[in-house]
Amino acid sequence: MDFNVVDQPETLVAGTVLRSPALAVEGPRRAKVEEAWKRNLARQLPGPPTTAYVDHAPEINSYLTHIVGYRCRGVEDLLPGDVLARVPAGRFARFIASGDNLGDTIVHIWRSVWDAEAAGRFVRAYTGDWEHYPDARTAEVFVALADDQVDG
Repeated sequence: MDFNVVDQPETLVAGTVLRSPALAVEGPRRAKVEEAWKRNLARQLPGPPTTAYVDHAPEINSYLTHIVGYRCRGVEDLLPGDVLARVPAGRFARFIASGDNLGDTIVHIWRSVWDAEAAGRFVRAYTGDWEHYPDARTAEVFVALADDQVDG
């Protein structure tokens, strides 16, 4: 899967916290993510549905904090009980795909991210990644990049 490199401003995402090993893409962990999304989408969100992946632990190649929620402008947008994550501005690899099942589409994109990273096409910064959903079939994933180390 191809990607393009884009500069993005700071992105604020608020919502429910899930602590996950890597990306919870299959089995019981994926069910927990889907359950969190159902709860979030059942309420009036102050911004578009968005996911953030912050607090990476690259030294053990695993755990991160996964925020299932909405993009917001600031603290004033927070709903009671939600937490706020800040993804710093920077350069990102942008992957986009559409499909009949959004969950499967997201899995496909993240596998492409991992393949591109393993192939040395870019070096991740681990400062924070995020997902945006332009419509019910499309996912757009932004992966933070280390200083200009991209072969896109």
